[in-house]
Amino acid sequence: MIVRLDIHLAMLFRRWDHPRIIDDLFRIGKMKKLMFAAVSALCITSVSTHAATLADLAAGASLVEGDVTFSGFVFTDNTPLPAFPGDFILDPANLEVTASSTASTTTLSFSLDPGASIAGFDTSSGLPHVFDFFVDFNVAVTGGSTRTLTDVTLGGGDLFATVDAFSEVVFADAINTPSIVLEIFEDAQPDSQTSDSAMLGGVSTLGLFGQVEGKTFVETATAGLSTFSLTFDLSGTAPPPATIPLPAGLPLLLAGLGSLALLRRRKTL
Repeated sequence: MIVRLDIHLAMLFRRWDHPRIIDDLFRIGKMKKLMFAAVSALCITSVSTHAATLADLAAGASLVEGDVTFSGFVFTDNTPLPAFPGDFILDPANLEVTASSTASTTTLSFSLDPGASIAGFDTSSGLPHVFDFFVDFNVAVTGGSTRTLTDVTLGGGDLFATVDAFSEVVFADAINTPSIVLEIFEDAQPDSQTSDSAMLGGVSTLGLFGQVEGKTFVETATAGLSTFSLTFDLSGTAPPPATIPLPAGLPLLLAGLGSLALLRRRKTL
């Protein structure tokens, strides 16, 4: 029985022509590695970045969305000193800034993770808990475009405030006259405002000073936010999109696919 099994296995191994099979498997493995490298290169070279942390932007980076450039970012922590346990102090590395656009608008979105959140007050001093920081930046129509900025809207916020507290986001124009002021807020006492707009009159550059602030005045109060955005309306004809260069990984991917097809054809023959 054992002898028969050995003979059967030997015949089966000869029928398989295992040196050729091993060679084919080796080639297929190489092709798979080649295709994986090609796809990876294709993905990496075709990605366009439209987001950055506030820390990177404050260090000199900028965001470009079509013919609109956001630059000159400045971050300042404005928390009163000494800061109390329970105050929220923003790490600019935890605030992501994203640029997006439609045919006639460009939006700059801000997202805090974790969001700003405070509650109660400092019992030793009787002072409120706070979050308070400045975000300043410039926006300009660039790249030889003739479009202009006509309007701006502040909104997209998830501000909250309860009992005796408030959260607010304010941006003011520091370049043009007359100056504009945009404000969204959530105030537990009088009112709230979820969006605010202003006309810009067709300018090509704009400098904005922003303040994000919140306070809680009693033990049961809460306040905070994690998102807000600025949307700029543009007039004029948008420039044609830039030509996207051929990704470096595409020829590699095509070569891998062609080699696999040739190998498969040889096996069928």
